[in-house]
Amino acid sequence: MARKRSVVVAGGGIGGLAAAAGMAARGLDVTVVERAGHIGGGGSGLVIYPNGVRAAEALSPRIGARLREVGHITRPDEVRVLMSADGAVLAEEAIGTAADDLGVPQIPVLRSRLHRMLLDEASSAGAAIRLATTVTDYTTHPGHVTVRLSDGATVDCDALIGADGIHSAVRARMLDDGPPTYRGYTSVRGRTTGSALGQRGYVVNGRGIQLFVAPVGEDTLYWTAKITAPAGTWPAKGAAGARLALLDALEGWFGPVVALVRDADPEEVVVTDIHDRDPAPRWVDGRVALLGDAAHPMVPALGQGANMALEDAAVLADALASDATVSGALAAYARERVDRAGAVVLASRRQGALDQGSDRDGEERRNARFKSAGRKDAETADVLAWRPGPRRPERATAPPAIVRTNRGDTPMGAPRIVVISGSLRQGSTCDRVAAWCADRSAEQGASVRVFTGAEIDFPAYRPGLADTHAAVAGFLGELRAAHGVILVSPTYHATVSGLLKNALDYVNDIGGPVPYLEGRAIGTVAVGAGAQGAVSTLTTLRTIGHALRGWPTPVGVAVAAAPAEPAADGSDLDPDAARLVEMVSQVVWLGGARAATGRPAVLGAVAA
Repeated sequence: MARKRSVVVAGGGIGGLAAAAGMAARGLDVTVVERAGHIGGGGSGLVIYPNGVRAAEALSPRIGARLREVGHITRPDEVRVLMSADGAVLAEEAIGTAADDLGVPQIPVLRSRLHRMLLDEASSAGAAIRLATTVTDYTTHPGHVTVRLSDGATVDCDALIGADGIHSAVRARMLDDGPPTYRGYTSVRGRTTGSALGQRGYVVNGRGIQLFVAPVGEDTLYWTAKITAPAGTWPAKGAAGARLALLDALEGWFGPVVALVRDADPEEVVVTDIHDRDPAPRWVDGRVALLGDAAHPMVPALGQGANMALEDAAVLADALASDATVSGALAAYARERVDRAGAVVLASRRQGALDQGSDRDGEERRNARFKSAGRKDAETADVLAWRPGPRRPERATAPPAIVRTNRGDTPMGAPRIVVISGSLRQGSTCDRVAAWCADRSAEQGASVRVFTGAEIDFPAYRPGLADTHAAVAGFLGELRAAHGVILVSPTYHATVSGLLKNALDYVNDIGGPVPYLEGRAIGTVAVGAGAQGAVSTLTTLRTIGHALRGWPTPVGVAVAAAPAEPAADGSDLDPDAARLVEMVSQVVWLGGARAATGRPAVLGAVAA
């Protein structure tokens, strides 16, 4: 019987326990070494966003299910209220639509509950937990790594994972890059039960202070106040003193918000100065790798610290459970994670600088941005749309869903049209609009392949993946053969769905004599109720079309729902249906010209 790979995980935080649970469930021999004498207490709450939910599910279906049990599953109609300090509502951010657009919800959860759940999962999977001990040093060897512990003991293992936080001893030994950098604000965090604010989320803006609030179930809200201040000022007050000082700073604010802090459990208040580090160029030293805050500490402005750690854990567990050598597996893990995590570190830093509004002009700019954008953060679709790589079993590629024309067999030279829906939820409005466009294309003599959102739920793009991923290869094969393409995207946060954007990134891998979508007609449809968001989504779709060397049609269409089926004679079309038919006609006409001649048609010759 082959010997199990042995792994020591330095640190029993969220990332370390998640990695331990994932690796132990895959048959590795895992030991977690944790500084604290017990695991699971302290902290306030956090939000597991759709990318983190996907990572939890990738670690194991059981972890994904238990996350939903211990957290608050955001309702489809749930909004986050964005307001100024006096209680004036700036906007309502539709956070519940994530489940529709990205396939999974966001889940606020108390840190202590998440910690305890991950500890239970790691232990039940067979991981050993060694408390009140730290990793102080390591030495790499050709066939193993020797780990030195704070009690003087040494442990030989196949791999060491440094998940020991922002002040990581493993990182210091590997990179020796000094302390993290203070970013100009501190965080006071707590939780309150029975607040008059109710079970909904809030972001409240004051000058130099921003308060984030989220429900975690059982009539409890967790809250985080980010406060512009010199380094060390607030931690020196201690938890009780910081809560009283925060109440002083909130004088004149909206009453229920002040009460939220006043009524918080004093034993649960935590004060932390906010630091990060510049992205590191490497996370691996032979058989040693970094994970979570040890690898990429980030400010909390986008709420991605724990989510990135869960992503790390999912990728690492699959890598070390593969047939690759230990050093090869860790190198592959780093290749997949370093650039993405570095980008999120920098995006979080930029958002944090925008959030604070530390002077009058900054406060006014931030509040105006909230009001116009209708959301707290800058665009995060690429962050939230992350999904695990193809190491898990892949779905079998479905046979091409050719929609037959109602004019009999498709004649030689008739166009092939690909219609792509950007919503992951099966049977969504996007899927129905895509099917409606496909039917109209078929009625005009085209053969059609429709890709639903579920069919383009690919791993995050990286060059060359189509060589090993059957579903991606099939998708690109259909696009190579297509004469025209119709893109249907939800207007999530006034942009293109991350699912659709990720799938279209793979078009970069279409080579040969006609690369990308060279010269193909591209129709664009935005699906959603907001006019402003629809315009932005259509603009982004057209920009993507141009970037892929296609020809967006003159008509782009915004609809709130799939139109009714038209009458047999095409009469009595409502305005949305009429514009959709016009757009489809342009794609089919241009595609037909391309099919007949093998060359792009001239846009100026489009028939009415």
